[in-house]
Amino acid sequence: MALRTSAVNAEDVAAGFRQFRDPLPEHTTEITGMIADLYAISTALNSLEELTSSRHYRHNLHLVQPDLDLVQASLKYTLEDVVDFFGDLDSRRTLTRDAYEQTWIDLSTFFNNEIHYSLATRLGKYKLFLKELEDIMKNKSPDITFLSGLRSNIRALLVAQDSRFAAQLGSMSLGPPPAGPPGRECSFESDIVEPGSPVLGARGPRIRRSYERPRPQSLSVSSPQSSQTSQSPSSGTLSDIPPYVPDAPVSPATNSTSTTTTESCDPRAPNDHWAKRAFANEYTATIIPMAGPSSKCFGDLIPGVKRWLEREGFEELSQLTFNGGPETLSVHFYVRETDHRARIMCKVPHVSRPSEYFCLPLNLLEVVREGPCLQLCRKRRAGTELVLWANLKFNTIERMVLFFCTFLALRSQDCGRPVHRIRDYELHEEEELFGGQIVDDGYLHALRVYRDTISGAVRLQASVHSGEMKRSPVWTAFVTHHLTNRSWLRRVDSKTIHFRELQRTVFLSEDYTPPRGPRGEHVLTFTTRADADSFLNTLRMFR
Repeated sequence: MALRTSAVNAEDVAAGFRQFRDPLPEHTTEITGMIADLYAISTALNSLEELTSSRHYRHNLHLVQPDLDLVQASLKYTLEDVVDFFGDLDSRRTLTRDAYEQTWIDLSTFFNNEIHYSLATRLGKYKLFLKELEDIMKNKSPDITFLSGLRSNIRALLVAQDSRFAAQLGSMSLGPPPAGPPGRECSFESDIVEPGSPVLGARGPRIRRSYERPRPQSLSVSSPQSSQTSQSPSSGTLSDIPPYVPDAPVSPATNSTSTTTTESCDPRAPNDHWAKRAFANEYTATIIPMAGPSSKCFGDLIPGVKRWLEREGFEELSQLTFNGGPETLSVHFYVRETDHRARIMCKVPHVSRPSEYFCLPLNLLEVVREGPCLQLCRKRRAGTELVLWANLKFNTIERMVLFFCTFLALRSQDCGRPVHRIRDYELHEEEELFGGQIVDDGYLHALRVYRDTISGAVRLQASVHSGEMKRSPVWTAFVTHHLTNRSWLRRVDSKTIHFRELQRTVFLSEDYTPPRGPRGEHVLTFTTRADADSFLNTLRMFR
């Protein structure tokens, strides 16, 4: 069972955390507690190794074997993840307090997002679970209820970990990657480190897998007017805000949703950006039965920003209106094709005075859901603090999801200052019912089934599985009205499922084509038979 190996690894990670205590005195208590728990885990593992070899107690091994396998598998994932963050830190040229603080923030965020509680809590569960198993081996009576609760927690954690790493475990089913440029060898092992961290180690430089979807490339040509700004257009700051240029008063818009476009300053820019079609699908409207505050922007006024965006080569992709009447708020997405910079602009029109404009780059914002509202929050202090910038109230879950996915996709495709290890990749109040991997148009994507716990709507979402755009939405499709139709889908082989209808909204450029069968049917090809089985079982729950 190699319990001693796991024990040694736990002690190595404990030693690694020691270096964080001096630079981060405000976290000393938590760090010291985790170090103590890691040594307690190591002690318990060594004790269990001895008990399984003892002629007095080894007859009890069958009672704890499944639980030992469970906790050891989950612990292995956790320790490897922590070591990856240590590797990010070691790759830095200088180890400043800020470097330790950023690594600590990234590490804490990662583990909180994975299972919604901290790494310290996770280590405490491992320690307590191993202690209960040790008692069973010693013929002591365990607390059955307590043990069962811990087992359920760790099993749920392992499911999340397995889902995240299944591509590495089953990557051979995808076949070998195509040969790279001369002198470079593509390997799966070289990409174990979290994407986005510039680690150079014994394995050499990390090479992107052939099935990882890359971020769109920035063109060398820039807007003719870009030299007039005081800040590079690829920056994530607002020092390039235009001077005050008043706009003429206009009448408030009354329509609920509209899409508008302007001609791009870049003659090579495509006229059919995917975001122009993102809100075109006519899904069945599923009402969000909750009250919430009205839509409003809380940012700083930026007069003249619309003219500045057009002058700098930004193209308006879509416009959504909220509230209606005198309190109408319109929200616009803009992108510049040369570098894929993405900005969001809010406009409050007035009859007797100039309209009010608010604007920010998307990579300065995170999304938080509160009931029927999406709160766009500005990040401060390395992302540890969120300040409300705009509150957008949605009447239907479909419109909320499409806005959310469009926001994430545009932000992920921004070449200016890419967002790594995004924290807002899921909507609060949506429950993940299934997670697996599919091969989609030559790329590996993560497929998930979400159910909104407020409205009951069910949808599929494919996202980039790994690499620099990890977690970025590729497409989503609402399937609530199909779930009771037995003829809606059929299984073609062990890994392939065909759908008669699947109304996908795609969040990628025109080089992506969702797979279709010879008769026009929609195709999902899973990487493993187990994922295909689990996916079908999930959908059958609604019949």
